Amino acid sequence: MQRSAGNPRRVVGALAALAVVLAACSTGTTASPAASTGASAAAEVPGATTVPGIKANKPYRIAVLFPNAGDPYFQQKRYGYEDEARKAGVEVTFFDAGGYANIDKQIAQIEDATQQKFDAIAIAVTSSTATVPALEAAVAAGILVVGDGVFPESDKVIKRGEDSEMAGYNAGRYLGSALKDGGSVGLLLGPPGIDLIRLREVGVKKGIAEFPSVTIAQGLNNLSDLVSSTKAAEDILQAHPDVKGFYAFNSVVAQAIVSALKSAGKQPGEVLVATVDMDPDLEQMIRDGWVQETNVAGSVLLGRVVVDTIVEKLNGVDVPKEGYLKPFEVTKENLDSFDRTILYPPS
Repeated sequence: MQRSAGNPRRVVGALAALAVVLAACSTGTTASPAASTGASAAAEVPGATTVPGIKANKPYRIAVLFPNAGDPYFQQKRYGYEDEARKAGVEVTFFDAGGYANIDKQIAQIEDATQQKFDAIAIAVTSSTATVPALEAAVAAGILVVGDGVFPESDKVIKRGEDSEMAGYNAGRYLGSALKDGGSVGLLLGPPGIDLIRLREVGVKKGIAEFPSVTIAQGLNNLSDLVSSTKAAEDILQAHPDVKGFYAFNSVVAQAIVSALKSAGKQPGEVLVATVDMDPDLEQMIRDGWVQETNVAGSVLLGRVVVDTIVEKLNGVDVPKEGYLKPFEVTKENLDSFDRTILYPPS
């Protein structure tokens, strides 16, 4: 079962770092962590898995804190939480910060969840640093905290997410391979100071570096909304009109890049776009030839993994501290063949 909760309280003076959660999708309920596409690929990380048939020993109450519930990614993930919670016999209550800049609001929501004595908090943080004191206070109060995709900088939190470095690496290597005869690419990297964003940046630069004839024209840290991201893409196109490719750190930013390319008079495929994540709008852009590659690990699947991790831990099982889904590449050629149940709710 599930409920939704708002939060009127605010905490003033939270740090202004931003975080964006983006996850992606996988082809099953388990994920091998090893990257196997080249010597510079992302280092091996622990895999994540669901637990088929898991049942809660008690009707645990789980607070799920999203930074922006209106994002298509979180709308997809919510179904994974709800359906897995129903199967396991637990209750999930959703809190929405209303945007990645609303760090103080999310801190207030953490404190409310702590005061309401939830059994667990699952959170995609708006800030990897500013949320730490409130989350560690929740742990001290006996509440289990599981980071979902974008994590706080705390060793007291269990982590479940995607292999972010591999997602970026796949995108960079795709661009390098497609442009092996030469050219430059622009990078829209996402907000600074967040591990998920940093790891994707590390990965994409590793992938591009395997192709010496391909250079990075410019890299910008940008917010995740369409307006800011479109402006960032336009800035790169104006400064580097001959750019041959773009990396976007998530699907919303990829859509912004496509908008900028259309405004610049480009044709589908004239400038290549590689990204991370998937939603119906991005899928259509792949079909239409505006986006060439994305990397998915499973929004619905990750929601299920987090619920199962929480139920296992609260049932008394010793669960791994970290676990990550392995992203795989989706292009127009395999767009219709991957397991969509890990990404989309039933229609």
